[in-house]
Amino acid sequence: MQAIKLLKRMNFYNLLWICFLVYSPFAYGQTKADAVETGIRSGTLDNGMRYIIHSKEAWEGQRVSMNLYVQAGSAMEQEGQTDMAHFMEHLPYAVLRDEGEENYEIVRDAIRVKDLHLQAATYKKVTPYYYKFNPESTSLYKKGLNLFSRLIGGNLEPVPAIIKSEQETFYQEYIYRNGSERYTKKRLLNILSKAFSRAIRPKNYYEHIKGFDWDAVSTFYRNWYHPQRAILVMVGPITDLDHAAQDIEAYFGKLKATPAQKLVYPKMEYLQRPNQFIQLEHGDIDEQELSETKIDLYWRNQIPPKAEPKALQYKWMYEMLYELIGDHLRQIPTTYDLNYTLGIDKSGDLPALGLKLKTFTGRERDAVEEVAAALNQLKKQGVDEAAYQKYRQRELKAIDRRDTNTLGSVLSIYDQRMLAEESLEFDQFALKKHWLAELTPAKVNTALKDFLKAGPQDIGILAPKGAAVLNLSEAEFRSWLQQSEADRIKANQVQEPKLIPDSLIARLPRVASQDLGTDALGGQLIQLANGARVVLYPQEGAPLKLHGFRTVGASNLNKEDFVKAHLVPKWVHNSGAGSYTHFEMQRMLTDLGMIYGRALYVNQGESGIKLQAPAERLEALLQLAHLYLSATREGPAAFAYWKEDEYLFYKSPPYGREEHDLTVMSKKVLNEVNPGLTAEERYKAVQQSIMTELKEIYQSLFQHPQEFLFLLSGDFKEAEVIPLLEAYLGNLPISENQVKREEKVVSSLPKGPLEKVYTIPGILPSDLKLKIQYTYPIVREDWQSQVDLKLMSQVIATRLKELRNVKKRGLYLMGTVSFVDLKSQRGNLVIVLPTLKGMEDVLISDVEELITWFQEHPVSEQELNSIKSNLYTSSIIGNSVSDKAYRYYKWELETPKPEDVKGYINTITAQDVQLMLQQKLVRAHRYIFMGQGTVTPLE
Repeated sequence: MQAIKLLKRMNFYNLLWICFLVYSPFAYGQTKADAVETGIRSGTLDNGMRYIIHSKEAWEGQRVSMNLYVQAGSAMEQEGQTDMAHFMEHLPYAVLRDEGEENYEIVRDAIRVKDLHLQAATYKKVTPYYYKFNPESTSLYKKGLNLFSRLIGGNLEPVPAIIKSEQETFYQEYIYRNGSERYTKKRLLNILSKAFSRAIRPKNYYEHIKGFDWDAVSTFYRNWYHPQRAILVMVGPITDLDHAAQDIEAYFGKLKATPAQKLVYPKMEYLQRPNQFIQLEHGDIDEQELSETKIDLYWRNQIPPKAEPKALQYKWMYEMLYELIGDHLRQIPTTYDLNYTLGIDKSGDLPALGLKLKTFTGRERDAVEEVAAALNQLKKQGVDEAAYQKYRQRELKAIDRRDTNTLGSVLSIYDQRMLAEESLEFDQFALKKHWLAELTPAKVNTALKDFLKAGPQDIGILAPKGAAVLNLSEAEFRSWLQQSEADRIKANQVQEPKLIPDSLIARLPRVASQDLGTDALGGQLIQLANGARVVLYPQEGAPLKLHGFRTVGASNLNKEDFVKAHLVPKWVHNSGAGSYTHFEMQRMLTDLGMIYGRALYVNQGESGIKLQAPAERLEALLQLAHLYLSATREGPAAFAYWKEDEYLFYKSPPYGREEHDLTVMSKKVLNEVNPGLTAEERYKAVQQSIMTELKEIYQSLFQHPQEFLFLLSGDFKEAEVIPLLEAYLGNLPISENQVKREEKVVSSLPKGPLEKVYTIPGILPSDLKLKIQYTYPIVREDWQSQVDLKLMSQVIATRLKELRNVKKRGLYLMGTVSFVDLKSQRGNLVIVLPTLKGMEDVLISDVEELITWFQEHPVSEQELNSIKSNLYTSSIIGNSVSDKAYRYYKWELETPKPEDVKGYINTITAQDVQLMLQQKLVRAHRYIFMGQGTVTPLE
């Protein structure tokens, strides 16, 4: 094919209308290619395969996207084929990588400079394959055509080594995407709809995947991969569309149309089912003092009309109702009496709105009744005008902002409509704008009440064995939903967003302050009468940031209080401040447009507070700091809620528990200053805590303003900020609880090389977390060595993927992380390799081989220049003014100027990088840590 360049413009809405002649889920279109102006070619081959070729001159210089949509997905899986469609999606690119050996240099180099972009995804009825390449790369273009033609022509048969490699990769992907949570959800979906295959227990999943040999996979493949079930979409800067159409005919035209199985439409099958009430038991759970119940409530959409314009209006209405219902439910005023989470499922797995409740076992009724009361209130009162108009304006703006000359936007349009099996006949944007213009709040509320009145049709309950909720009849459970109890939903008591009442402000007199001059960064240093120091960094147009810190932390306390000190910030956050509870504070700050999050922090050697706010909220920001540092709320209900919330955090942390725990334990071995706490250490400390102890620790750490330094940056004027500082920070209380100050000396590194293996709860026995780390000293002032570290990390990253793409080790994820720990004054280059047990030795050897290669061969200048142009240096020069100021006052460290860093980077050659690797990435600096799984529950 000729080099792909550019074309004349064409109105995209006309293209959509034309494309309908080619693509519709109900009509195949013509049998010969159509030549329509100069921007598009479309047609249907004699074997039923459809194609669209689309180009614009606006896309010159961008890559071409060749996408193949195959009407095959998870809904087609039969007994024993769970996740077969997804596994099949993995194989084509594994074959392409394998066969790249005959043209090894092209494929390898394409991987390194990211010219070869291979992706795919699996949905219920469609599997799209995405293939991107540079227009000039004729070899890669033809490889894509060859691969896709073989894929739908029944000629894809991977060698056994590829199948085994993908089995391991597939399992790692399952683990990484939280297999346990997916298993729980899939169990329910499997019963609710025939579109979902049987769920496999996580502990049995690897054995299940081992059964995916080619004989098993080919059954699914030959049933569903056929030319008449495929659509090829090629979008990008293409010069000769006729030639491209001829290439498609040459590669795909001779493929035979073969018999394919018919599929019962799963969405319709679900909508036609009678109401469902499903009760399931939890699988294996940790033996802790609390257990949880999950409740899923589904309100089904109506069966859509067959006429597509009308069906689209139904779809848009449901999208609006989902958003409006969600916004209303988020307004429920919460108290400490209930501890439940409410999620809104808009994933599209089912044609329904799903409300997902999770609460402690035994409290299900209260949680369900509270949510039901909010919905009953919505049914009676409807959606108010303001909420409706807010949604409507947001949708109109989104339509107007869409740029149909952007390649990504056009690809998104094709993708969304093909995955939703919608035709391209209609200008959906114009149609939706017209629909929104004709819409009224009355129509929306009629649809809302009609949608809610019959539901939820489907109820799923997942509870621990023996839970009373599992013995409820459907009638008993639904009775909880029928009780309106209007008085349960009370209006928010906070009438006006005001953090400190006027009566309290009147008791906060302005104290004296002293101007100590200007610091080296240009900040104005102010000293208040209570000893607190404040440095001001005015920045026109910038939001406000306040960072206050004191060089006393957990390590300054006794051994018993050391761990509990780390608990104080979350306890204060969940208790609230001033007269406001945690929930009232959240609502208050949201109304003020301020970020609500954990304000206080504690580490081994430091305690502090970080707050942010819009520029117009200067007084509110300082009021909030005053509350957090002087008037935390106390109460048994809040304390009990905090313990329960910590339990939920322990059970389902926002990070991967095993990765976090491995990081903490490895930091302890390396004698780092702030290694943190493992999940188990934190959980046990929570159970042993009492409120009076935490209060005393809080006072000893945070109520000593004479030792605090506050850094304030943003858009403010000196005349307005000084009086506020004197009133709010100048009146912070001083506690009598003192701590014994002992500076912790940074320990030296243990002598490498070192290997440590840990058993970590939460990892399956077949899973393994492998962490290869190079750590060596870097003094804080040596910013050039910090740049060197980032360059080395990125150089290694350019070829790390070859372990997956060339060596076929079966790894799903891999990457390098580089960072400088300024407290410990160490540089760290970490290679993370989630893998399977038994592969650790060969992978360690692979990484050593990779590094040795770089030590003996310099990286190419082309690759190095590419790395330099994308090097992220903000961590070296400082992310913000307050970040630079913190380093200055913490260590008297002045960060380099951006132009100095850029100048230094430009002087580094490939030979310089090679020398760095030879000196730094050596066995004396290497530490290997492994986290392996266990099936033993935590004590």
